[in-house]
Parts: sequence; C-alpha cells; structure tokens
Amino acid sequence: MIEKKQTVTKQKLVTVVTANYVELFVPDLLEKIFDIYNKRDFTKRNFQLSVHENTYSTSAIVLSVLGIEAYRNRIYYLEKKKVGKSVPSDISTMFAKKDSNFPKQYFEDILSEVFVIRDVIVHNHIYEVVVVSDDNWDMVSHRQKLLEGYGDNQKYHNFVNNRTRKTKNLGLNVQPGKIGFEDLFKVLIVLDLFVGISTKLFTNNYVPFRFTREINGKWEDKLSIYLAQFYNQIPNKRYKLSLKTLLNSFEAKLGNFILDSWDYFIHNKCPKCKEYGFHQPNHVTKCNTCGFEIKLVHH
Repeated sequence: MIEKKQTVTKQKLVTVVTANYVELFVPDLLEKIFDIYNKRDFTKRNFQLSVHENTYSTSAIVLSVLGIEAYRNRIYYLEKKKVGKSVPSDISTMFAKKDSNFPKQYFEDILSEVFVIRDVIVHNHIYEVVVVSDDNWDMVSHRQKLLEGYGDNQKYHNFVNNRTRKTKNLGLNVQPGKIGFEDLFKVLIVLDLFVGISTKLFTNNYVPFRFTREINGKWEDKLSIYLAQFYNQIPNKRYKLSLKTLLNSFEAKLGNFILDSWDYFIHNKCPKCKEYGFHQPNHVTKCNTCGFEIKLVHH
C-alpha cells in the first residue's frame, strides 16, 4: 500500500497579543467599576475615589491603551514601516498619509492624553494632597502637588491643566487617586474612535478588533452598543453633559473619517434628538432622553 504524502502548509502570523485584553478582561472590570460608581454620592467633593473603583479603573485603562499600542505595531508592520518613539504621533502620521484631510495634530493630542494617563498609572506618579474638611469631615477644598521627580514635567506642560490636574482636551484625571469610571469610559470611546478610523482608512485586517459579550442571555458583538448601556445609566449629570460636548467635538472633527454606521459610538445617535446611545443591547433601539423608538422585527 502506497502511503499518501502529507502536504506541509507554511503560515506567517502577525501577533498582537495585548489587543485581546480589551475583549477578554476590560468588560469584567467595567461592569464591576460601574456598580461601584453608580452608588457614589456626586453631591460631595472627594480628593480620591474608593480603592475598588480606582484599582479596577486604572487596570482597565492600562489594558486598553496596551491594545492601541499593539495595533500601532501591527499597522506599521503591514505598511513595512519602522515604529517611532511616540505611539500617538505614529498613528496620526499614518492616518494623515492615508487621507491628507485627516486632522493629524488634533487626533495626536487626543491620543497623547490617553498615553499621559497610562503613564501616570504605570510610572506611579506621586502627589502630595492637602485636604481641608468641615466639622462633619466633608471635604471643603484640597490642593494637589505633583512631587518633583515623580512625573514627566514636559508632557504635563503640553497636555495637562496644572490647576485642575486634568488633561486639556479629554479632561482625564492625572492625580492617580481620582482616576475612575469616568476616565475609563472616555478612554474606551477613544479606542472605539481609533478602531473606526483604522477600519475606514485601511481594512479590517490591519486592526482586526473583535468584541463579544453576553448580555441578558444574548450575544453582543459591537463595542458601541455595549458602551451605550453604561452611557444611558450615567448618574453624574455634570459629567454626562461634558461627555456629550466631547462626543459632539469628536463627531464634528473625526466623523467623516469613520464609516457612517452606529457600529461606532459617535454615530450611535437618536435620529430625532441626536442623543447618544440609541442602539442598545438586546436589539433595543430607543432614546432614553426623548423616548423615540424604532421597533425592529427579528426572525
């Protein structure tokens, strides 16, 4: 009997290990964070958050930013280019090469602020905080001072408001103890923007972002819809108003560089009042603000 000769197949793979962190780890953290965040008393001022919200949030932010950096490496590999020292600059430069109308500096600044908060966490920036409290031990005021030698002063000068200790565009907290859900949610919106822009300017093969999450017994495969359930439940009205202003800015400056689809959060809007979070998990298409609803028939 003649033995059949086996065929040998040779494959070449490009590894982007840390990109999977967003799908596999971040949702678990986000759901725990939101449960804690939802119970917070927003009428009181705080110089730091609960250890649980802070720890989960800082972990999820680092994992999310690792995903962006991993995809930068993949894009440059496929374009046969060598990466530079700055991830935000590399990404924005490559986007601008694909479309000369792309707002390179604006998006680079946005990404830079995301990497600032990553650095604050990873490099353990240390602040001296002086707190003034009343007779009930409720905080009246506080002063935050970054200790010399425990932070990148040049990066702070470019992207951080020294009075508020927040980044200039995104409003991300850079005092480590104050980093929480609100910062993480903005970072995930930026990640969603990055994926959307990459998909339009390149192909899905360049940034093969995958997302799946079981919600109430049904599977959801769109990050924008998953995020909508949190957006619609945000209890801090002041934060939600500032977030909506930021989203409007993203849509105005970056909307043309993302496929016009509610697959991405800045396009997931109510057709009537333009509020965000219209397409929700479990095939719900309803605006939580004006009540407008589209009934979809699913077979």
